[in-house]
Amino acid sequence: MDKDKRIEELEKQNQQLTETIKQLQQKIEEQAEIIKLLNARIFGKKTEKLDKNQLSILSEDELTELNVNSDISLEESTEVKTKLRVVRHRKAKPHGQRAEFLDSLEQVDVIHKFEQKTCTDCHEKLTPIGKKCVYREVGLKQPELFCRNHYQQTYKCNHCHPKGGDKIIVSKVPTSPIFPHSYFSSSVLAKIIVDKYGMAVPLNRQKMFFKHLGLPMDTNKMSRAIIKLSEQLEFVYNELTKILLKNPVIHMDETPFQVLEEKNRSKSYFWVMRSTEEFSNQQIAVFSYSSNRKQENISELVGDYTGAIMCDGYNAYSSEMYPQITFGSCLVHIRRHFTDITKSLQQGKESSALKAVKLLMRIFEKEKNFEYQSATEKAQKRKLYLKECIDKFYNFLETIINPSGKLKRAVEHAQKFRSRLEQIYEIGELPLSNNAAEQVIRLSTLIRKNSLFAKSTAGARASAIFYSLVQTAKLNKLDIFKYFNYIFSLLEKRENVKVEAYLPWNPEVKKICAK
Repeated sequence: MDKDKRIEELEKQNQQLTETIKQLQQKIEEQAEIIKLLNARIFGKKTEKLDKNQLSILSEDELTELNVNSDISLEESTEVKTKLRVVRHRKAKPHGQRAEFLDSLEQVDVIHKFEQKTCTDCHEKLTPIGKKCVYREVGLKQPELFCRNHYQQTYKCNHCHPKGGDKIIVSKVPTSPIFPHSYFSSSVLAKIIVDKYGMAVPLNRQKMFFKHLGLPMDTNKMSRAIIKLSEQLEFVYNELTKILLKNPVIHMDETPFQVLEEKNRSKSYFWVMRSTEEFSNQQIAVFSYSSNRKQENISELVGDYTGAIMCDGYNAYSSEMYPQITFGSCLVHIRRHFTDITKSLQQGKESSALKAVKLLMRIFEKEKNFEYQSATEKAQKRKLYLKECIDKFYNFLETIINPSGKLKRAVEHAQKFRSRLEQIYEIGELPLSNNAAEQVIRLSTLIRKNSLFAKSTAGARASAIFYSLVQTAKLNKLDIFKYFNYIFSLLEKRENVKVEAYLPWNPEVKKICAK
């Protein structure tokens, strides 16, 4: 009896150990997937394109039907396998672009003359009869400093003699630069702003650049100048926000930013609003600084806005908290959860995540081929042609039996935001993704890596204003240096210039500041 009991205990222990080993093996596989995914994020390409070997598991009919969308395109390098060879079809290189670019530049001719002025045979004088362009190149002028002296012209009227004296008239000039008795002219300020907020060059590196030119600059002085300038341009920033919120649909997103003055240094944020690429009155991007990521920020930013907001899955975008706002759902964020899983798979391994990505690709491709004249017509076409694809994707998710780990979270995320995604059937202005907002944010993340933090909340608010002006100018295809040089020159006049004169789509601004 004791022997049987001992055997039974051993068998029980063996079952427990077997189960433990199974769980550990599963844990090892999960950790291996996480390591592979992290390696892909850190060292791999920043793309959601699928590997060609993963696509090859699909049938030829499915690939033909899929036709690969623009977001995950294989046009640039498509392999066509036959029994004899592999043919690579590449895009033809564009012709004539270099010559067209060179023609657009200021032309400087360099004529290489024959050193000997006489004929080597008869020694008579040579006569020039023509020239031939052998090659063309781009030249670069080094920036140089100059002093601009502002003189006030004085005039005398020879006909008027008030009280027996001469009538003297003087021309009108600005009383002084934006910052009197400093090196900060409008062009120097424009250079500082463009380099910091357009090229992600920190102020300490700019200081080295100006020192190389021979201009003594101090980072503290530059920082104070940026803050004071932002205060003078705040009325332009407010006008951009006002115009943006007149659109029926806007993008919204947020990104972290460190401010040393804040008690909780790692939890400050820039909130970003952007007009949609289609159907918007004007192309605008507006950044706002907040010390937190709380839900209340949305009401502070949009006020009594009653349109639709394209956003990600962050729970602050709540229909319960803001019932007057319609929230959309970013299909790229839904797809990204499945794409991350495919990156951790072995090449050629078929999975439910890969099938889900394929179904989502069809949605993007179908919308890409739409032709429409209005937002209403676009919404109608979505209902006719996209609904079937979206329903097919969600029906497929229902067939996944007992998903676990990342796949379970991906499925739950997709199902949670289905009702928001389906708002595209009613609102044609609502895009499929929030990519437009993320593209605007991208430069600020690069600046964050280079500059690391802001010392004060005033500096962070100034950054929000200049992020907004820089990105809005870019969206309106302006040369941002010319744009800031122009609007700073308006500030120098110290006149009551209407806010419309500062806006990037103003005809005068477009004429002067076009690229």
